[in-house]
Amino acid sequence: MNIDLWLEIMLAIMGVSLIICFVRLYLGPNPPNRTVAFDTITSHAIGIFALLAMRSKAPALLDAAIVTAVLGFVGTIMFARYIEQSNLQDWESDEE
Repeated sequence: MNIDLWLEIMLAIMGVSLIICFVRLYLGPNPPNRTVAFDTITSHAIGIFALLAMRSKAPALLDAAIVTAVLGFVGTIMFARYIEQSNLQDWESDEE
């Protein structure tokens, strides 16, 4: 198998996994779970940008991956800041 086929397979796997992460973001029972889902979505987006850059031989997409990584980090820090300052008793417990 050549590299193009592997890139297509990886893009398909990343796409399905990204959809699953969006479902987790939507259904997450509390903000910490949603924060993890958001961070995972950011990691998937970076991977998809990198795979697309390899497939299309467009190094500009790697710049987009770097920008996505920085914005994802900032978003995760903002979520963590929100979690730190909010009242923990308002959230649903994971233990049942």
